[in-house]
Amino acid sequence: MALVRQSDDQVERFKTYVRSLNEQFARWIVQQWETKSDKFWSHGMVDYLRHAVIIKRDHPDAAAMLESNGKQERKHEAQLTILPVQHSKVVHFVRHGEGFHNIGIVNEDAHLTEAGWRQAEALNKHIQQLKPSIDVQVVIVSPLMRALETAAGAFGAGAFKGEGRPLMLSQTEDLDERAPHAAVACPEGIPFIAFEGCRERLGAAICDRRRDIACAEQQFPGVDFSHIERGEDMVYEQHKVESEHAVMERGARFLQWIMARPESRIAVVTHCGFIFLTLSAFGHECALSVQEEMHRGFDNCEMRTMVITDAAGGGRFNNTWFPGGRECLR
Repeated sequence: MALVRQSDDQVERFKTYVRSLNEQFARWIVQQWETKSDKFWSHGMVDYLRHAVIIKRDHPDAAAMLESNGKQERKHEAQLTILPVQHSKVVHFVRHGEGFHNIGIVNEDAHLTEAGWRQAEALNKHIQQLKPSIDVQVVIVSPLMRALETAAGAFGAGAFKGEGRPLMLSQTEDLDERAPHAAVACPEGIPFIAFEGCRERLGAAICDRRRDIACAEQQFPGVDFSHIERGEDMVYEQHKVESEHAVMERGARFLQWIMARPESRIAVVTHCGFIFLTLSAFGHECALSVQEEMHRGFDNCEMRTMVITDAAGGGRFNNTWFPGGRECLR
């Protein structure tokens, strides 16, 4: 009986949160209609969906019970989408491994701990064992040190043997700031591209302020930093927190940038806050189990694979296309 009462309390509390959110949203709708009837209201819609994701994330059992009327989660009818393959990308999202800031030691542009390096190497082993291979064509990585190191550990070609250009140079230990690690080799034919658009949410945490890009270029000669503005971090402002909506918009622009790229199989090594806010704008029409896969937070060095599609036709040429007909006989 106690468990039943506890479940009922959880559902009622969940309903209270939902009613409160809907009440605020309804008032906002009326206000928008009165003052901005000729404008799009996308900002408020995104904000509403973000809060809905957070409520469902914090009360998963109650959400499931409410949406299924106390029974098992209802089976959704198939929601199939068919698009030509060139309008889709397979994206492997990876959160960086454990950084010193994750264990309470906060430094500027935090490095991986020794455990963080082992996590990245464990992910590398997992990727190598996958059958069929995920066959990543490009690695997009945040320019912060912990993400760059994770990309090297997870997608690099192991210890550098002295031939060609290394992906990452060796580094010595700096107590409570940097773990030692050997140089890492570049995998053949896979470019690594640092991109500012997928860095962590900007805020007061000094660990999210990147170093002068020249330092990263020197340490990671196998990474392309041409998309990063030269010099010190001009984006970070210590006392200015990037709004959740701004991160979601940045995430949308980042996904559009990915869709415009020629590769179809992409790895993105980034940060928990950025991934959560970016993905939380999508998937609300899906079954609860699918929403859970998309909207729960990422653990250190966790990899989840998503398929991104663009029904507006933003893809590139499909090289698997065969014209058929008499044209193919010429």
